[in-house]
Amino acid sequence: MRCRTLSSSTIYEDPWTRVVRDDVRWDNGHEGQYTVVVKPPGISVIALTAAGTVILTREFRYALGDYSVEAVSGAIEPGEQPIAAAQRELIEEIGLKAEKMTPLGLVHPFTAGVSSPSHLFLAEGLSPATSNPDPGEDIEPVEMSLSDAVAEVVAARIVHAPTCVSILLVERYLAAR
Repeated sequence: MRCRTLSSSTIYEDPWTRVVRDDVRWDNGHEGQYTVVVKPPGISVIALTAAGTVILTREFRYALGDYSVEAVSGAIEPGEQPIAAAQRELIEEIGLKAEKMTPLGLVHPFTAGVSSPSHLFLAEGLSPATSNPDPGEDIEPVEMSLSDAVAEVVAARIVHAPTCVSILLVERYLAAR
């Protein structure tokens, strides 16, 4: 069953988040409201070293009230292509450039009430660059074997949805080549 938007209004907006309330009518005639949180599209990057380890990040996440181990992640700037955002964030967050950036797909982490598509990438052929984290970011690189990263996902110690999907896709991608 589908629904049609009758009216839409932005009830909150800042540079990173917009909250939209829509009046809708379902195909069965039922009317109601939906509120959707709209975040900019983003990227998540798994950096794979020549030794076969992955480099993730450890960063305090205010919404969790705790630290989270994640792929290099960030927003796509207006007009920026996802692959360019992946390269930029890799340099900004952990000071690495990638010779090869492989797209792994797209995920929508919370489809019921948040619009926040995340493009997933595998970065290989890494070389040093000068990191430049955004103000307020205190990012620590975390290096581990891919099998340990998979185990952390399975044990629910890595819980950032795009990172979880990325790690599992990287494992499958590398096994297939």
